[in-house]
Amino acid sequence: MKKSFLIMLISASISFAQTLEVVNVEQVTNLEQGEFYYPIGNYDDSKLLFSSENYTGLWILDNQTGKVEDISNGIAAGYEPSFTTNEKVIFRNDTFINNKRFIAIMEYDLVKLEKKEIDSELRNISQIKVTNGNMVTYSQNQNLIGIKESEKLVNKVSSYVPVVMIENSDLVLYQNGNRNVLNPFGDGNYLWASVSPDGGKLLFTFAGKGSFVTDLNGSKILEVQDAHYPQWSNNGEWITYMKDYDDGENVISSDLFVMSINKKEEINITNTEDIHEMYPVWAKSKDVIYCSSTVGVIYKIELKLN
Repeated sequence: MKKSFLIMLISASISFAQTLEVVNVEQVTNLEQGEFYYPIGNYDDSKLLFSSENYTGLWILDNQTGKVEDISNGIAAGYEPSFTTNEKVIFRNDTFINNKRFIAIMEYDLVKLEKKEIDSELRNISQIKVTNGNMVTYSQNQNLIGIKESEKLVNKVSSYVPVVMIENSDLVLYQNGNRNVLNPFGDGNYLWASVSPDGGKLLFTFAGKGSFVTDLNGSKILEVQDAHYPQWSNNGEWITYMKDYDDGENVISSDLFVMSINKKEEINITNTEDIHEMYPVWAKSKDVIYCSSTVGVIYKIELKLN
């Protein structure tokens, strides 16, 4: 591990085609603290969320003090949690009753250090997202549902911003009161879908093909073969993703890449042999990418974009 981390630090000064420079790589957590995966930063990058490999439990790191605290030990608590702009964490808590899954939506107040349930006993819902900074959004039974300040809204959320959901592996866009099943490349397994920061483009993975950027009608703008877990940069001009390969059971290699939407130039920002970096996510206020390794260590990669 030390040798690989040293290689990462040495490579941190390398620039690529005058468009991007990796200026620093930092190991954020160590295995003595635990094995952590799927990092997500808050709006000013003072906090960092992460979970276990199977999404059970949720932890938060204070980037100033380095202190790690647990928020929840619940099942699926680490499956796509979100920060709101008003200093809260939104996450799910799954329970099983008579072999049926029931989902509760939880809110953790970072100021008051209080946790509460804001919706419960949900069945067959999409992933839970935060839109417009503090609207908690999910879809159920082909309706887009939002929760804001304890008020539950149905079929009203789509008038605010475009929202993309994965429903039974379909790519579904809610906009202006309409629900459209896009599936631009036919039936299959659509994953990791998100709307660009300017609200005009979609980013997603189509299993077996790679990742794509399209317009809101599903017309292709960009294709990246073998790319998984794609994420927007804060300004929407870049994407980051991983290219991971396995032997059927274990990951045997994985590196992180970024690509400019306009120049369509793919850049490997890790290129390490002994560390398999995965699950990159762009910080919301800086040119920083967080990621985890296959052994459960969180890294921070600082970039300079030209």
